[in-house]
Amino acid sequence: MLFTIHRYIFRDLLKVFLLTSLVLGLVMGLGVMLRPLRQFSIDPLRVPELVFCTLPVTMTMVLPIAALLAATLIYGRLAVDNEINACRSSGIGLYSLIYPAFVLALLVGLATLLLSFHVIPRFVARSERIIKSDAEAIIYRNIEKKGNLGEMFRDIQIHADQADPQNHRLMGVVVMRLNLTGFDWVVTARQVKLEMLEQAETSKIRLLLDDVMMMDAENNTWSGKRLPFTMDVPRLLRDDIKFKNLDQLKAIQNDMGLFYLVREKLEELRYQYLIEHFFERCDEQLAQPRWCDWKRKECHFINLFKGQNGLRIYARQCRLKPSKKTTAEFVTEGGGPVEVAFFREGGNRPEKIYRAESTRLRVAQSPATPAGRLVLEKVRWSYLNEADAVHLEEYDFGGIGIEPEVIRDADRLTLEKEVLPGRIPLERAAPSLTLQGLYTDLQAVCRMLSAEIQAEKHSRLAFGVSCVVLVLMGAALGILFRSGHLLTAFGVSFVPAALCLITIFTGKHIAEQNPDNILGGVVFLWSGILLVGAANVIIYKRLFKR
Repeated sequence: MLFTIHRYIFRDLLKVFLLTSLVLGLVMGLGVMLRPLRQFSIDPLRVPELVFCTLPVTMTMVLPIAALLAATLIYGRLAVDNEINACRSSGIGLYSLIYPAFVLALLVGLATLLLSFHVIPRFVARSERIIKSDAEAIIYRNIEKKGNLGEMFRDIQIHADQADPQNHRLMGVVVMRLNLTGFDWVVTARQVKLEMLEQAETSKIRLLLDDVMMMDAENNTWSGKRLPFTMDVPRLLRDDIKFKNLDQLKAIQNDMGLFYLVREKLEELRYQYLIEHFFERCDEQLAQPRWCDWKRKECHFINLFKGQNGLRIYARQCRLKPSKKTTAEFVTEGGGPVEVAFFREGGNRPEKIYRAESTRLRVAQSPATPAGRLVLEKVRWSYLNEADAVHLEEYDFGGIGIEPEVIRDADRLTLEKEVLPGRIPLERAAPSLTLQGLYTDLQAVCRMLSAEIQAEKHSRLAFGVSCVVLVLMGAALGILFRSGHLLTAFGVSFVPAALCLITIFTGKHIAEQNPDNILGGVVFLWSGILLVGAANVIIYKRLFKR
């Protein structure tokens, strides 16, 4: 008979639990999808599949609430119909009657942990594949509707006058790379051809820009016939720590460079280090005098290369300009004009001599490969054997190569050996405020990421444990209030559920915002569950005494 009663109670609990979970899961799933639907203009036919993919995400919050409501409703109905009194008068104790609720609580808790640690990342990856498969069509739909891609890409804005999906082209295009204070560069193109590049980890969009005009933040311009530019396909959820499985969380905690935000900031830091290391190497070459064949004497100079041609700059120092994070200036010992000699490929004597009052070396931050650019201001130049000179306000040499060793040194910059210990591997020059700021910023991001991973692990465990204490609380409240009405059950169960959810989310937020002391956030995260557990002990003592 006891098994029959258990089966009867558990069957009713399961019915209410499944129905509540389905309804709440669908409602919350649609809510989760509203932002991506509005932001990315996803094909409406894809919506049901995407809602299905987000269902496990919402279920982690829905399952504890649904189990609590089911326990409150079913045990309230048992109490109001005097079935509990009948069972107890037949010798069946309250402990035996609570057994089905306890089994449901354990099953729901295990399901919540399984969903949060293993199942959700797979479904999120599936939703990402759906977005990627429709990425090109999403771009064309946004251009046709709004003329731009809005906030689809985090730091890139794309505007176009017209879309041609049949030929995979956009016409009248403006591409802008943004930063915190403005923009890094703006590129205009007559037309752009789109190509999708599938890779193992991510999909990329390759833009082939025709008839290009480019301008950077310092109003320097560049033009060309074609410029290739590659971007990652925008992500919805996959790169959020909330949607990483347990193995991924452990891997990121051991190597934070695996996380996209750290990886991007590390690349930005490496780029700035490359610039300053390049200038440092230039200054190092200028420090010691060397024999100059064509002048027949020792001089301070540096050799740079523009393709197969050479540039020799006679100066005493290459100094980073404080206000320009990508620009250095050449300075002579007496403060006079800087002399630049131009050598043709294989030549031993210069073909042209330039004398400039101001000589600046910069590294262009552009979609193309980083390259140096030498800008001469108020320049006077002549052929070696000519007396007549030409005066110009400005003359520049673009496409100056950067030594492969400098690029390799920048690529070898790591979190563990350089960034986190705060070691900036510049030997001669002091690091700029920009480079120091990038170090500080990346260190802060790593601390925040570590705190976020810890808080995420605790919050997932807390959701699983909360299922047990909430279901037991729901059964006890149902017996105490003796009501099988749905609205009454919902109102009664709302208080402990809200307490647990509020403390979990608030504690997680506190831990994430205080990476140097996450203990307070973790304690607050578990406080709601501990309070409900303590209330369970008090209530069940009272029930067992009856």
